[in-house]
Amino acid sequence: MTSEHLYPAVSIPELRAQYCFQVDSYRVLVSCNDGARCDRRLDYQFHDIEGGVINNPNETGEINPFSGSFYVINRDMRVQFPGWVASVNIQIWPKTELSMHSSHWRSEKDLVENTIRLHNRPAHKPEEWPNYTVPKDHNDVLIFRAEERLWSLCEFGDFSVNNALMTELTEHLALIIVFDTASFWQRKTYPPKDLKAHLKPVFIDYLSRIQIIPTEGVPESELPPLGFYPSKREEKEIDSEGNAVAEDIPASSSSEWGW
Repeated sequence: MTSEHLYPAVSIPELRAQYCFQVDSYRVLVSCNDGARCDRRLDYQFHDIEGGVINNPNETGEINPFSGSFYVINRDMRVQFPGWVASVNIQIWPKTELSMHSSHWRSEKDLVENTIRLHNRPAHKPEEWPNYTVPKDHNDVLIFRAEERLWSLCEFGDFSVNNALMTELTEHLALIIVFDTASFWQRKTYPPKDLKAHLKPVFIDYLSRIQIIPTEGVPESELPPLGFYPSKREEKEIDSEGNAVAEDIPASSSSEWGW
């Protein structure tokens, strides 16, 4: 494939399963596939100290509560393009562990500079892999706004196989969403430029499958419940004869909690 018109149309399928976890004063709700890997730990609480967050082995370092995958093409194209499956994982990091200052990002410039800093930090040594790509300047980072929240998007990795979305979650924490698209083109080659442009709307549209909900002052009954909820599940209601009553689940991603 050498030109964009040969690529299949891309879109994100309806993801009917839901996974919800809490980080400090935010509840993160993710629509996902039934086979997604979800951490059983659902509540992560960081506490401010001078210069960052508390040094607690249960809370610091990378938190990877969710990973999943999905086709980015319609079902009728999957025989012709069997490898067009994007894997995705969500990470929560203390900024200080990513060579970032533990302070609010006040502008788009702050977000761009921290995105570049993330991928060029000392712990990252792309020079050990000659084909490893990282964003080097502002031209390598796309900034956009979704649901009143600033996000950056850039590519990185061996032969640019990964795309990363990043936003500030709190003064001390960053939320990063990483997509692996290595199966979309010939191995050990860089992705064609027109393919990169073709796929970018998928990464941005994925944010519509995620809600980042402030919880401060909100009653628990008005928040989406913590946990993993597959698209199909048996309800525990019992009828008058003692038999389990299975309740139909709507075909949309909405639920009885309204999320």
